[in-house]
Amino acid sequence: MSKDIERKLIAILEILNSSSIPIGATYISNKLQEKGIYLSERGVRYHLKIMDERGLTKVIGKEGRVITEKGKEELKNALISDKIGFINSKISTLAFQTTIDISNGKGNVILNISYIPKAKLKKALSIMKEVFDKGYGISDRIAIFDKEEEEIFPGIIVPEKKVIIGTVCSVTLHGILIKHGIPVEAKFAGILEIADNEPKRFLEIITYEGTTLDPLEIFIRSKMTSILSAVKTGNGKILATLREIPSIATEKVEEIINKIREIGFQGTIFLGKPSQETLGIPIPLGKVGLVIAGGLNPLSAVEEAGIPAENRAMGIIYDYSKLTSIKDFLS
Repeated sequence: MSKDIERKLIAILEILNSSSIPIGATYISNKLQEKGIYLSERGVRYHLKIMDERGLTKVIGKEGRVITEKGKEELKNALISDKIGFINSKISTLAFQTTIDISNGKGNVILNISYIPKAKLKKALSIMKEVFDKGYGISDRIAIFDKEEEEIFPGIIVPEKKVIIGTVCSVTLHGILIKHGIPVEAKFAGILEIADNEPKRFLEIITYEGTTLDPLEIFIRSKMTSILSAVKTGNGKILATLREIPSIATEKVEEIINKIREIGFQGTIFLGKPSQETLGIPIPLGKVGLVIAGGLNPLSAVEEAGIPAENRAMGIIYDYSKLTSIKDFLS
């Protein structure tokens, strides 16, 4: 079988794997277009037939198909060359889909989504608020989906006895800058040391172009953060990302940062100096380092407190005006 067909099969498996319900050819065709793969519904059905025969997918009545255990194993062993750079591509795609107008707070942003036990929601929100109050998130405006079996986004359903919490992802800021004509390069995500309530240096990093998995999810699963300590003592380790912008755009970026604070973006943003090392990271000539606190910090703190959470960075696109300040959920 040609490498081109294999790549399309893997792309379809990724779409099926990200859905919690059976899906059909129309939905798959639309999602493939978002990945830059143009395949008609008829073409999708042809590829699905191949995967059915190989036991990678299974037909569920008239509802569509689901991925099988064999399909999940195939996805794990997919061509590594095709996986490299996937995260960077996803960032670019979602940044382009960010439409928020920073003058009025209306439009779409990117949300991370996290699944937690419904019984632990109040405790989780209390912990999250402490993290937001320290500035270790993007915005304290969140979404809570607690209606069981509700499909909040194509393929994403609220599980039984759980809730889904949506938090603003740092890719949103990436998209805002691009929309204002500023070239942005997403370099890496990492563990940022906090000392005396100030960002000190990056301790660990994973570059976006060199990974097949989301770095923030990796750091959380590896239990490498100490966000609760950073909140309570002023010393600890938080999640953060680093991007590079042209030095000439520094003043404009500062203006945008001040503007987004007026619509609820209160997270820690550290802007370095032109061509100078930023928090221990060398920056090329003509560039400035832009460090943003990770949007998943509040949920990482929830896990540190012993509440199980399943996190998915860059999960869904959502209308910012529909988000609610976490304070309102606790009042």
